[in-house]
Amino acid sequence: MDKMMQECFKPHPLLHTLGGVGLGLIVAALWPDLATVTVGVVVFAVAIVGEFMVMKK
Repeated sequence: MDKMMQECFKPHPLLHTLGGVGLGLIVAALWPDLATVTVGVVVFAVAIVGEFMVMKK
């Protein structure tokens, strides 16, 4: 049972990526401009880099 609980509390990379995408979309929706696409892409890129950092630990 303890082993199952430990597995459950590990970071879930897919959820982190989806969180980054969601945050990017929210930020992009706040300012309807072409520059917001860049903000969304940057937030998404940061989420992906964070994924790899979490996975390597």
